[in-house]
Amino acid sequence: MKILLDARKIQDYGIGVYIRNLFQGIADCEEFECRAIHLKGTEALEMPQKSLIEVSTRNYDFREHIEIPIKARKFRDYYYFSPHYVYPLFIAQKLLVTVHDLIHFKFPHLFKPAIRIAVGKFFMRQVRKKAAVVFTGSHTTKNDLQELFRFDESKIKVIYYGIADIFFQQEPQPSFYDFPYMLYTGNLKPHKNLPVLLEAFSLIKDRFPDFWLVLAGVLPDRSFRQALAHLGIVDRVVMKGNLVQKDLIRFIDGAEFFVFPSLYEGFGFPPLEAMARKKAVISSPGGSLKEILGDNALYFSPDSAEELAEKLTLFIENGGIKKDYETKGFAHSSNFRWDKTLKEYISVLIDK
Repeated sequence: MKILLDARKIQDYGIGVYIRNLFQGIADCEEFECRAIHLKGTEALEMPQKSLIEVSTRNYDFREHIEIPIKARKFRDYYYFSPHYVYPLFIAQKLLVTVHDLIHFKFPHLFKPAIRIAVGKFFMRQVRKKAAVVFTGSHTTKNDLQELFRFDESKIKVIYYGIADIFFQQEPQPSFYDFPYMLYTGNLKPHKNLPVLLEAFSLIKDRFPDFWLVLAGVLPDRSFRQALAHLGIVDRVVMKGNLVQKDLIRFIDGAEFFVFPSLYEGFGFPPLEAMARKKAVISSPGGSLKEILGDNALYFSPDSAEELAEKLTLFIENGGIKKDYETKGFAHSSNFRWDKTLKEYISVLIDK
């Protein structure tokens, strides 16, 4: 089988993890003849230079619909594997697509401008018509595809993603700080539901004056800082921007436990990565999170800061319960390995 791998988003956080692990594994597999669409000036898949098709247009740039089909036209007998539902429209190849989540369509009021939603719906309809296979990382996303866009169930293949080996192999790292803290990793996008976490922390801050909240991956804007000040927690919250993996692991290792309040996730890497580092997890059940984490996280209603505050208090005060979640969470995380994911992808692709 011949595959063109669209690796332009290799440096992104979420999709980049998918590309670096899955696409690299496919490229290394002797069962396939692969070439990669490579964005000039960025990291590339580890392939012979002659296998890279260099382009200058990023995803979401209208010029991708011209440049990439032209540069890929010599490879008409290949499949085109897009790691996202927005793809170069005029490609001549058969299409393979991964749909990671449908956040924009489940919560359109959180995303602006509205034209983005309209464009996304257009591409989703194109994927429904043209894709030979649509991969998803959860049954939740599969169900959303069927419910929102009437996808043919036979085209959808659900294969869970993996966690990078380093999260299991890295020796425990010392904390950056000399105070206890709970950790969130992610960003400030509206569906991440950070206001509920901030309010919950404000409800317990006086009861536990030595405890801090660390937000990794968060680049605060003015309104976010104002929210911290309004809640009276500005001097108890640490915000770190985007982190390299080794620093992320050190932040996880230093934490007392991990908190993930997201309204919706198509898979949910952060809580699984925390589990792989033997950290107890408090999570919303939003989107696929209950599916992916199972009974190995402590859940709360994502619209209740009061309930989250109760769960935070439980983990701070009851080391035995927290230890139970550390133990079973770590065992659960070992089910999500990229070598297992790759084998399942290869099995589907070979059958095409």
